[in-house]
Amino acid sequence: MPPDGGELMPPPNGSRLDLELAALSRDELIELIEARDEGGIRIDFAGKTNARKLARRVRPRVLRTVKKYSAGDDELQAGNLLLEGDNLQAMVTLFRERGHVDFVLTDPPYNTGHDWRYNDKWEEDPNDPGLGDWVSADDGARHTKWMRFMWPRLQMMKEMLKPGGVLAICIDFRELFHLGQMLDELFKPQNRLGIINWQRTYSRTNDATHLATTTEYVLVYARDEEKAHTALLPRAATDGAKANPDNDPEPWTDAPATGSNAEAHKTMVYGIQNPFTGDVLYPPASGSSGIV
Repeated sequence: MPPDGGELMPPPNGSRLDLELAALSRDELIELIEARDEGGIRIDFAGKTNARKLARRVRPRVLRTVKKYSAGDDELQAGNLLLEGDNLQAMVTLFRERGHVDFVLTDPPYNTGHDWRYNDKWEEDPNDPGLGDWVSADDGARHTKWMRFMWPRLQMMKEMLKPGGVLAICIDFRELFHLGQMLDELFKPQNRLGIINWQRTYSRTNDATHLATTTEYVLVYARDEEKAHTALLPRAATDGAKANPDNDPEPWTDAPATGSNAEAHKTMVYGIQNPFTGDVLYPPASGSSGIV
């Protein structure tokens, strides 16, 4: 914006496109160049071009200290921050921390038809304070609205991560494929670390029209798979408590009693006598079934 507040005019030897390109960050320029490339995975949806630009137009929140919600001395208070507002606005407010975040975990709307709102004014002004209307399940544009809603947020999440940072994002079957395609485009398929299949309920359900879904998913992506560091957690002594409900002093498991090696020597295979019939049962050589 020029000092006098007037309209920004293109330079004599340039164009408005030159100005727009000059305003982009390095990562945004790379993304723009890659978007013109025919290779790789690209997803297209109505409003995507505009969604790519929205994050740069979001105004950060004004930060101030509220004494009644503060704890500790000034130094302790400086190390903690509570942000109230939309997560896109929160990330823009924290943009000074871009490239310094180890891990982002997010739980966006699942687009179930009754769990999120969308304000059409956000298409042009992402700072509009209106919450918008509930997006109903019969809204023909609900999927593209959800993708337009998510794209700038995914862009910001990537910007916030360290080179070795990791994003984990929860979702269910309704937008699993769309989210995966967007993440593949933004992060690249080679940086997809995996998809966690989370069983959210263990109770039996019989209320679905077609299939009863008891699982949700966590898509895990690294900003750079080669620089990301993940490791197994140590196993606690209590982790196997369910495998020994009667506190038997001798370790045991309820896994199938099967043979795992078809070529095992006869002296390595032992039979189990059925206490009711007296029959001696041997594990199958294939290890494909257990003794019932």
